[in-house]
Amino acid sequence: KISTMLNNRKILCSLFCAILLETIGCYGFLYEEYYWEDYEGLIPKNALIGGKDANGNPIYIGQAYYYSKLLPAKIYQNDQNAYIAWGSEIKVDKHIKILCTPHPERFKWIKTKHNEIHKLTNHKVVKGGWEPSYDLYIGRAFHNSETLVGRIRVYGPPNSNYGLYITSKGKEVIVKEFEILTFVPNRNSTEVRYCNKRVVVVK
Repeated sequence: KISTMLNNRKILCSLFCAILLETIGCYGFLYEEYYWEDYEGLIPKNALIGGKDANGNPIYIGQAYYYSKLLPAKIYQNDQNAYIAWGSEIKVDKHIKILCTPHPERFKWIKTKHNEIHKLTNHKVVKGGWEPSYDLYIGRAFHNSETLVGRIRVYGPPNSNYGLYITSKGKEVIVKEFEILTFVPNRNSTEVRYCNKRVVVVK
C-alpha cells in the first residue's frame, strides 16, 4: 500500500508539473551535479562559464522567463540583466536563473551542425528551457571576436532546425555550425525532477 501511495504521488506531481509546463514553463529535469539558481546580479561561485566577450571577460549561461517561455540567455558580470535572442537582443531584468555546478569538468561542448543534432545519441545534451513545440538546448559560437551563448531549437526533421540563435551588437544571429552543451553524469548521480518549488528524487 505504501509503495502504491508513493507511486500515485509521483504520478500526481508529474501531472501537476505538466500543467505548469503549459502555463508558466516552470518545469525541468536536472542532476544533483548541476542546478539552476536564481540570479539577482551577483555571479554565484559555482556558476558555469559558457563563453567570453571581446575583452576576455566570462559570459555565463542563464535562463530567462519571457512571455510564457523559458529561454537560454547570456549573463555578464556586474550586470543584473540577462540577454536573449528573440528577433533581436532582448534584455530581461527579472525571473532569471543561472546554471551552476560544483563539477564543471563534467560538461563538454560538442561541435555539431543545425541538421546533425539528431546524431548525438551517445551524449546527454543539457536542456536549456521550454518553448511550445520545441526542444531547447544550450549552444555557443564564435562571432565578432566573442564566444556567445544562445539557444538551439529542435523540432521535426533535421532540415527544419535552423541552428543556434545568438545575439551580437543588439541583433539576432542564426549560426549553422556551433557547439552544443552536454553533460557526463556520475554513475551514482540521482535524477531530480522538480515541480515548482517541490522536488521529487528519482533513483
